[in-house]
Amino acid sequence: MKLKLSILFFVFSIIAVAQHNFVLNGVCSKNANSKNIYLTYKVNGKSITKSTQIYNNKFVFKGEIDFPTKAIICTDPKFYMTKVNSKIFYLEPGTMDIKLDFDDLNSIVINGSKANDEFYALQNTTETEKIHKKMDSIRESSRFYSVKISETSDNSLKIQFQKSLDSINQLWDQLADQNRKKSMQLNLEFIKKNSTSFIAPDLLYQILREEDEQMPYDTIKNLYNKLAPEVKKSYNGKQLAERLFDFKNSRIGSLAPDFALKDINRNTVRLSSFYKNQYVLIDFWASWCGPCREDFPFLKEIYTKYKNKGLEFISISKDENLQSWKKAIEKEKIEIWKQISIKENKNTIEDTYVVTAIPVKILISKEGIIIGRWTGSGEENEAAIKNMIAEIFDK
Repeated sequence: MKLKLSILFFVFSIIAVAQHNFVLNGVCSKNANSKNIYLTYKVNGKSITKSTQIYNNKFVFKGEIDFPTKAIICTDPKFYMTKVNSKIFYLEPGTMDIKLDFDDLNSIVINGSKANDEFYALQNTTETEKIHKKMDSIRESSRFYSVKISETSDNSLKIQFQKSLDSINQLWDQLADQNRKKSMQLNLEFIKKNSTSFIAPDLLYQILREEDEQMPYDTIKNLYNKLAPEVKKSYNGKQLAERLFDFKNSRIGSLAPDFALKDINRNTVRLSSFYKNQYVLIDFWASWCGPCREDFPFLKEIYTKYKNKGLEFISISKDENLQSWKKAIEKEKIEIWKQISIKENKNTIEDTYVVTAIPVKILISKEGIIIGRWTGSGEENEAAIKNMIAEIFDK
C-alpha cells in the first residue's frame, strides 16, 4: 500500500510540474535559417530572456511559468522594439504554436493560449481598429511635414508647414485620448464579464496606472473582489492587490504613508516629524521632465510666501542620473527646500504614493491627511494649488 501511495505521489508530482512547463513551437514563413530570435517574460517579477537559433525555418522555446504571463518575442537582440520586429503576447503553461514572418512580426499567428486569444480580441475590435488606422495615417502625415520643415530653407514655407504639422499633432492628441477612453471602456466591460481570465489583473492594473486620479477606489476594489480565486493567486493578481492597497492609502482623505529618507545633504527627512506644526507639499519630479521644471517658478513663489507660516516643501526626484539631478537643483535654485533622490535612497516611495507619471504634487495637512493631489502641469493645477494654500494660510 505504501509503495502504491509513493508511486501515485511521484506520478502526481510529475504532472504538477508538467502543468507549469511551456513549449513554444515556432515556424517561419520565409527563409530565416541561422538567424536568432528572442523571447522575454517574467516569473514572479523576475525578467527572463531566452534566445534560440532558427533551423529549417523552425524554432522552439521551453521554460516554466506558474500562470499565463505577458511576453515579448523579438528579432532584435537589444530589444529595440518596433511594430515589425517585436510582438507582445500572452505565454501560458502548455504547448503553443506560433507562425511568423521574421521580417514582419506584426503578422504573427499564435495558437494554444486562451489568455492571448482574449488579449488580441480586445486589441483588435472594429472600433479600435478604425481609430488605429486614422492614427497611422496621421503619423505618416506628421512625418511628411516634419521632413518638409527640415528640408526647406524658405521661411514662409516653414511657417506654412509648421501650421499644418501643429494641426495634425492636435488631431493626433484628440484621437489618442479617444483611443484611451475607448480602450478603458472595453477593458472594464471585459473584466466585468471575465472574472476567471488571467489577463484581467493586467487590465485592471493598467486602468489604475492611467486613470489613477479619475477612477474611484470602490469601483476598482469591487472589480478586484469579483476576480476568481486562482486569478488572485497569480503573481499579477497579488501585484494588483498590493497596488490597490497603495492606491487607497495615497488618495485624498487618507493618512499619508510615512517615510524616512536621506536628503541631498544626507540628513534624514521623516514625513511624520512635520505633523502638528506644518503642512507639507510633496513634489515628485525629475530633471528630464520639462513640465516638472516649468512649475518651479510658481512653487518658489509659494514657498517664499508661506515657509514662515507653516508650509514645508519636499521634492522627490525620479532621476537615475544623480549628477543631472544635482545640476537641475542648482540651476533652478530650489535647494531652498528639501531635496530627495529615490535612486540614492534605493526606495520605492513612488510606488507607495502610486506615482505613475510626473509631475505629481501632494498636499498634506498638519494631521498627516492628504488634502490635495495634482498630476501634471499647467495653469489649472497651478491655480488650484495656489488657491488651496491661500485658503489655509490667508485666513
